[in-house]
Amino acid sequence: MRIASLIGSGASTLAMAFAVFGALTGAIAAACTFYQIGEFYGIAIGGYCFGLQPTPSSTCGGIDGAIYIFPGLVFGIVFGPLLYFSERLSAAGALVYVVAAFVANVVAVSVCISLMHPVDDLLPFDNLTLDVAISGVIAGAAGGGLLGAALAALNPAAKRTLPIAVAAGLGVLTPLVIMFDAVGIFGFFIIWQSGYAAAVAAALPRLRGQSAG
Repeated sequence: MRIASLIGSGASTLAMAFAVFGALTGAIAAACTFYQIGEFYGIAIGGYCFGLQPTPSSTCGGIDGAIYIFPGLVFGIVFGPLLYFSERLSAAGALVYVVAAFVANVVAVSVCISLMHPVDDLLPFDNLTLDVAISGVIAGAAGGGLLGAALAALNPAAKRTLPIAVAAGLGVLTPLVIMFDAVGIFGFFIIWQSGYAAAVAAALPRLRGQSAG
């Protein structure tokens, strides 16, 4: 069966197809993050670090730029064309979606890194895993919401709330990245992009004459 006919079929089939493609983009994105391009440092305002700072005397740090660049870019490069072939976006809209996916990921990563220190200060105890999980939920909502808003702007019939809710919910898995090294990185991106892709499919309007199955 051709890809175009598969992703243009019923709603549940579309969601499953998107989930599979999301798992593939997640695996590719995770692999790409191991290509180190240099650390993006955190932002210090008035001496307060919005980034990673293990000790008060440490530099306000961040993470490698590959995390900012590749996950959103890979997702957009695959799902922009998929949305076009499934007749949910125009060719121009698909190109805009690629850019929006890249920007949304940059925003999500920036929000996550920027919130970790403030979240840690707000909690009455030290728990890095919880800090990352809370930051991940908020970052997921921000990035997923931005990309969902872009999709809704390009296709007004698309729903916004489900992708945002799913992106936020999946953000709780962010600690996998620091808990299980390479396995955690692959697990996080595969699950996140697969789940978000399925949510995007569910948020799309049905084509005329399309069944639910």
